[in-house]
Amino acid sequence: MKKNLFSLLVLAGVFAQAQLKNPGFENLADAAPTDWKAKTVDPYEIKVDQNVKHSGNNSLLLQCSKTDAVGFQPFSQVIKIPGKGLRTIEISAYIKSENTAGDIAMWTQVRDKEDTMIDFGNSISQGKNVVPNADWKKYSLEFMVDDKADNFLLGGYLSKGGKVWFDDFSVTEIPFSDKPASAEALRYVNEFKKIIQKNSIFREKIDWTTMETNLQKVSKGMESIEDTAPALQYMMKTLREAGDSHSFIESKNTVDKKNTSNPVAKEPESKILSGNIGYIMVPGFSSVNKTVGNSFADKIQQMIEKLDSENNIKGWIVDLRTNTGGNMYPMIAGLGPLIGDGTLGYFTDGKKKTAWKYKNGKASYTKVSKPYHLKNENNRIAVLIGPYTASSGEATAISFIGKTNVKTFGTPSAGLTSANDGFKLSDGKMLLLASSYEMDRTGKNYTGKIQPDEFVEPSKNSEVDHQIESASHWISK
Repeated sequence: MKKNLFSLLVLAGVFAQAQLKNPGFENLADAAPTDWKAKTVDPYEIKVDQNVKHSGNNSLLLQCSKTDAVGFQPFSQVIKIPGKGLRTIEISAYIKSENTAGDIAMWTQVRDKEDTMIDFGNSISQGKNVVPNADWKKYSLEFMVDDKADNFLLGGYLSKGGKVWFDDFSVTEIPFSDKPASAEALRYVNEFKKIIQKNSIFREKIDWTTMETNLQKVSKGMESIEDTAPALQYMMKTLREAGDSHSFIESKNTVDKKNTSNPVAKEPESKILSGNIGYIMVPGFSSVNKTVGNSFADKIQQMIEKLDSENNIKGWIVDLRTNTGGNMYPMIAGLGPLIGDGTLGYFTDGKKKTAWKYKNGKASYTKVSKPYHLKNENNRIAVLIGPYTASSGEATAISFIGKTNVKTFGTPSAGLTSANDGFKLSDGKMLLLASSYEMDRTGKNYTGKIQPDEFVEPSKNSEVDHQIESASHWISK
């Protein structure tokens, strides 16, 4: 069957077609698909597959044999955004996967004429998760754009191990309806809007008159709460244009999982390094379940106690480079013996500030069962950060900053240094809204990336870790 160059969608006589090139990976040059960009990330592989495809002759295969691989393998293409005025654009692709251990997703950046990103979404953030280890299925992302938006940077990615195939991308415009919205849909949209108006730290940068006018247009034809996604997306887009890169919506399914378990399910790690340096790696932790959080914190403190009691520790390395965030308090409570008792930082909305603290095994509602105290609280502590240190991972790093025996190493963090409050919606979803910025114990305010005290590029050789080496050298001096 011959591939279609574009997926066509005609509704109410409206049609838009983007200049997407080589959407089915049919055109090759030196065995690579033309018009798509992809730089192989060790230990991943990316190639054209002529044996497994949705249609035509080829598909794009991303694979990795290491189930615990760090990072992810992306690919992308830049296209002009079709149409004019306020409109909804759908980006679709067919995806198949086998033996995957991490995330699979489509992703898109919306960029203006200066190539500045003004919106972003992926399969996870839009609640359209790709089913792992399943046969070919069509998945879509939707973006509300206006004339500020000039181009899409779109593609897909695989994290950790397994195989995933992408095929038959398409970009189309979905026209708005002329039918009035139902009272139920309007109530839900208004509920969402009022939360932002009252609590967002970016609310004063939003033109609420324009938003109300556009919401009336976007909401046409919405009959149920399930139909309101474009209106919510428009409000999230407006937040991003105001400078909010951190707020997001969680599905009811994700909310339920976080209330009962830790969906990320990554475990902390510890070991003794050369020179009697204790190493603790703390990953992201997403659960809000108190029991699960206490267990996570206990595990970290027990690792610290074991290293400290069995060795003559000369210093510590706290590795937050893969900490993508979640719930900060189990991380902080677990690292309490290294962070120390007292005020660790503040949340501030510019008018008032609220401290976050650790004391004797407790950080907010998280408490370890048997708090541990270090044999030597004056040992040097190196904190490793990088571009995957995000959100609560950054708050955890900030909790160390300002201590006289602490120094940060690595590269700048992700820049999600606002604090998100959770607002449960009437249908069980959760709006995680940036409601304050973060401030360290010295009073320094963070509104972007954390800059390390010592900039150290990551190693190109996976068998060598320059950032750990630099941190170890400082501790041993």
